[in-house]
Amino acid sequence: MAADCSVVVDFNDCTRDADCPSGESCNPQRHYCEVPAVELCNGVDDDHDGVGDEAESFGVCEPAMRVPGMCRDGVLRCRGNSRLECVRRTSPASAEVCNNGIDDDCDGAVDNQATCVQNFPPTQNLPIGSDDPAYGEGDDAPAHNVCLSAFGLDKYEVSVQAYATYLSALGAGGARLRIGEPRAPMNTTVRYGRYLILDDGATEVPLAFIGDTVTPVTFQQRGAQWAPADASSGRLPVVNVTWFGADRYCRWAGKHLPTEAEWFRAVKGADFGRTYPWGNDPVTCARANIAVDAMGQNCGGRLVAFDALPMGRSMEGVFHLYGNANEWMWDFHNTDEMHTRNNYYRSLPVDGWCAMYPNGPLGPEMGAPIAQAAGGLYCQNCRMLRGRNYSSTDLRVGIRRWLDSDRGEAVGGFRCSTGGAAR
Repeated sequence: MAADCSVVVDFNDCTRDADCPSGESCNPQRHYCEVPAVELCNGVDDDHDGVGDEAESFGVCEPAMRVPGMCRDGVLRCRGNSRLECVRRTSPASAEVCNNGIDDDCDGAVDNQATCVQNFPPTQNLPIGSDDPAYGEGDDAPAHNVCLSAFGLDKYEVSVQAYATYLSALGAGGARLRIGEPRAPMNTTVRYGRYLILDDGATEVPLAFIGDTVTPVTFQQRGAQWAPADASSGRLPVVNVTWFGADRYCRWAGKHLPTEAEWFRAVKGADFGRTYPWGNDPVTCARANIAVDAMGQNCGGRLVAFDALPMGRSMEGVFHLYGNANEWMWDFHNTDEMHTRNNYYRSLPVDGWCAMYPNGPLGPEMGAPIAQAAGGLYCQNCRMLRGRNYSSTDLRVGIRRWLDSDRGEAVGGFRCSTGGAAR
C-alpha cells in the first residue's frame, strides 16, 4: 500500500448498523458499511431496508385543492417501477392527533378539534396596553380597549414534527427547497447565515434559519421527506422560523397567525383580570419555561415539549402563552427606533378602537425600524413576537420581541389561530 493511502472502510466488517463506527448503514447482503442510498422508484432496494418499492413511502403528498374530506397525509407510492403516485387514506381517524401536522380526520384542516384548539367567544372592551411604564418598556401607552369577533387559538406551539410534515408536503408537491443565504435580506446590516428557502415560482421565501451546524431543532432531508434531525426533538416547539415560514405553515394548515389583541385575550381571560395565563400567582419554573423565575431560581434555559408544564397553561387550557418560545403575531410593530413610543396605539382615540375595528385590529400596515444599542438596525420593517421565552430574565408580560419577517431566531416560534378579523 502506498504511504499516503489509508483504508477507510472494511468491506467485511459488519452484521448490523451498530457495527458501523461513523453512522453508516450495514449492507445486509454484502456485510460492509456504506452511506445509506436514497430510495428510488426503480425496482431496486436502493437503501437495503428490505422494503420493496411498491411498499416504500416516498414522502408526504399535499392535496392540490382543499376539499373537505380530503386528507393531507397521503403518501407517495411507487407504481410500475418508475412512476410516483399520491395515495390518500380513505378511512379517516375519529379525532385529530394534536401537533403532528396531519389532517387525521380528513376535514381539510390540521389540528382543528377541541382537543387541539381553544375557542373564544366575541369580546367587548378588552384592555390593551398600559399607561404604566413599568408594565413593558414604555411603548405600551396609551391603554385602550378593543373588540374581537370569535376566534380559535391552538392550544400548543407548533412542533418540530408538525413543521417537518409541512416541509415534506412542500417537497412532495414539487416545490423547490434549498439551503443557503437569502439573496435579498430585508436587513442589510445583519448577516443572515444559512436558511431553508422555498422557491414558490414567483419569489424566494426564507422559511427557517438553519445555521452552519445541525442542532436539536433543525431538520434532516431524505428525498422529498423531512424529519427532525434528532428524533427526540419532535415534540419541542419549532423555533428559528421566519414570519414568512410561520405564516405559510398556518395557511397550509387552514389557519392563520394570531393577532396581538387575540394573544392578549387568551392571556387575560374572560374577565380580563389575569396578569399571566394561569392567573396572578408569581412566575415559577413549574409554571413558565423561562431562564430565571421570580424567586431567582434557575429554570434550565432550554426548550421543553409543547405540552410540558401543565401548571402554567391558561385556565382555558392553552400551553406556553408565556415562556418556552416567543411567538410570531400577525401584527407589524410600529414604535420609534428606541421603542419608547407606540405609534400604532396613539393612532386612534382610546375609545375609538371598537368602532374602527369591530372584529379586532390587525396592527399597523407596516413596521418601523428598531435600533441596536451597538449601532445599526435590529430590524428594518419589524414584525412582532409576544410572550417570554426560555432565555428570559425580564419577566414583564408587556415586553415584545421584534424581527424582520425574513429572519428567524432560536427563541422564536409560533402557533396558529382561526376566525377573528379577516386576514
